[in-house]
Amino acid sequence: MKWKSSYAIGVEAIDKQHERLFDISERIEELFLLPGHMDKFDEIVEIIEELKAYVIYHFNEEQQLMEKIQYPKYFSHLVEHQDFIEKINDFDLHELDHAQQQQLRELVDFIMTWLVEHVLEKDKAFAAYCREKNM
Repeated sequence: MKWKSSYAIGVEAIDKQHERLFDISERIEELFLLPGHMDKFDEIVEIIEELKAYVIYHFNEEQQLMEKIQYPKYFSHLVEHQDFIEKINDFDLHELDHAQQQQLRELVDFIMTWLVEHVLEKDKAFAAYCREKNM
């Protein structure tokens, strides 16, 4: 879950935001790695709420930049952002309270897969377009 320099897209503000998303995600993974018999519900909910708030901030920043440069894949990128937010918002806290380890594993897997794939593929393409526009 650690941020790697290979994830950098070359847009400094966005890279810093991505790094923060990885940091938040890493905290979720750290909770998963704690002994399964521990009650982690309050900590999990706190981190999920932080993730939700930061994701909205980050996506808004990215989308404003895309609009500014008239990024041609803006709408498909926006849909991916909306799908991520929807998935996180639909995370079942009631189920989490009963099956913490299983739910944490699913959350960690989803977040990391999505973040890495999205950053390495979609955001790097967006960053290349930014460079073409000298942004």
